[in-house]
Amino acid sequence: MLRSGRLQVTQGEVVLTELTRGAVLGELGLLTGAVRSASVSAVRDSRLVHLTQEQFAGFATLDVMTSLARGLATRLQEIAPPPVSRTRGADVVVAVVALDDGAPVDACSQALVAHLRTHLRVAVPGQVDREGLERAERDADRVVLTADGRDAAWRDLCLRVADRVVVVSGGPSPSADALPTRARGADLLLTGPPATRAQRAQWEALLTPRSTHVVSGDVAGGTRALAARLAGRSLGLVLAGGGARAFAHLGVLDELESAGIVVDRFAGASVGACVAGLAATGADAAEVDAQIYEHFVRANPLGRFTLPTKGLVSGRQTVAELERGIGDVLVEELPHEFRCVSVDLLNRKEVVHRSGRVAHVVACSLRLPGLFPPFPYGGTLHVDGGVLNNLPVSALSRDEGPLVAVSISFGGSGRPPGAPERTGPPRVPALGDTLMRTMMLASGSAAEQAIAGADLVLRPQAVGVGLLEFHQIDRMREAGREAARAALPQLSALVFR
Repeated sequence: MLRSGRLQVTQGEVVLTELTRGAVLGELGLLTGAVRSASVSAVRDSRLVHLTQEQFAGFATLDVMTSLARGLATRLQEIAPPPVSRTRGADVVVAVVALDDGAPVDACSQALVAHLRTHLRVAVPGQVDREGLERAERDADRVVLTADGRDAAWRDLCLRVADRVVVVSGGPSPSADALPTRARGADLLLTGPPATRAQRAQWEALLTPRSTHVVSGDVAGGTRALAARLAGRSLGLVLAGGGARAFAHLGVLDELESAGIVVDRFAGASVGACVAGLAATGADAAEVDAQIYEHFVRANPLGRFTLPTKGLVSGRQTVAELERGIGDVLVEELPHEFRCVSVDLLNRKEVVHRSGRVAHVVACSLRLPGLFPPFPYGGTLHVDGGVLNNLPVSALSRDEGPLVAVSISFGGSGRPPGAPERTGPPRVPALGDTLMRTMMLASGSAAEQAIAGADLVLRPQAVGVGLLEFHQIDRMREAGREAARAALPQLSALVFR
């Protein structure tokens, strides 16, 4: 029985679940005497109460109850449990730790606590022992511990008992020797002089941070997005691919902005990745709309067909337009989290991009097979992310807040709602639509799983708009607006609860 801490239950490399205070584990093996069906490891320092078979036998004197329990346990062990994600909000103990003497760890910790207290009960117990920490956990939703570099023993304890670690750097450059083991995968707060591109790449390579936030003079503003993630209130927006139909995302962004709903995290596939990447730069809805119009509608990089040796469109102009619209900014430099997906054609697997030039990783995700040739990147060849995952909800964590997905349909009868049913032979779609619908057959089951993983799914009406009909941007923008407006009560309930 778990008194404090957190445990992870695994079968091989698959995480089945994570257990927090009050959980019971190993009870099936105790009842049946069988070999354990899974492995358990401590994610943080944990205290358990051990009940032996002899102790259990001492009070389990009712033969009938024991027999029933044994039969039930045997049946449960015969059922392979599905992978289960962590319970949202399981990160109770948060350690804010300085990486160097110049890190303003106290100011950052205080700002995080102030943000968290607008949503949750937060305890700041100071330097406590394990019993004091357990008392604080019982009475609060979050417990925040702060450690500078002056007390090595306290810093070590904070790192070991934390569910989630936030590291604060006072300088722009990392020092591999000064990084504790649990700093890898932690949230990173960069303060002090701005980090160069090379330094940001070093942080990414050494830490693979869960999130990165730049804190300049405004500590409160610089920590808001991280606090939202720690509180489980950070909104994530996932945008599906769909060619010209994906311009519906522009209307969704506009309606969210008008309603005062802030999106901290973005993910997308294909054209959805392009819209998400532009939004992740910090551009408002009007700026994203203007960039899409300029580089996709006016420039129309898909309008120049070539002899079909590798693809109907060379793709060079598409990359050039992405570079002009997004610039040479890196994913790890963006003010908002951004993820996009492509498919590694050589290794036949989905790739979730979390670093590199935004224009290039989006180009990887835009390569519809047959229309474009594969895009060489990172030593392999990439095609459209929609081949395997056109709605990459799994690229963002549900632990950190609600996920809203915008799904773009490709099938159907092609008949608008309320219109009379078509008679005669079915309409043959254009080449681009045929390619897209054929491609989506492979990702159908993934789309269903993605929709199940989102807290809310918006479905803009896209009937009658072809894959390459970029001139229909006004129609799709309005379809996105209508879908978002209809869902505003549910959106508000998710965000402002």
